[in-house]
Amino acid sequence: MDEKSEKLDDLSARIAKAEAPEGKADPIGEKAGQGPSRNAGFDFVGSVVGAGVLGFVMDRAFDTFPWCLLGMVVFGFASGTYSSWRAMNKK
Repeated sequence: MDEKSEKLDDLSARIAKAEAPEGKADPIGEKAGQGPSRNAGFDFVGSVVGAGVLGFVMDRAFDTFPWCLLGMVVFGFASGTYSSWRAMNKK
């Protein structure tokens, strides 16, 4: 019985070790050694470019060139800055 008991204890310990979480799960899909701000630059550029394209389309539709474009680029810059700041300050 003693040998079986030791084997069961060893098996239980290995199962518990295998089932234990290695770290905090990240909904973004964070890899080991990479912080939550690894995509902050892409988020920033995407916000500025996306808002610029939307502003350009609005200018074409409303014949207000360059005002919608400029306004949306400023909005995209502010949005990208806030998004990057929030990602870099995530704990």
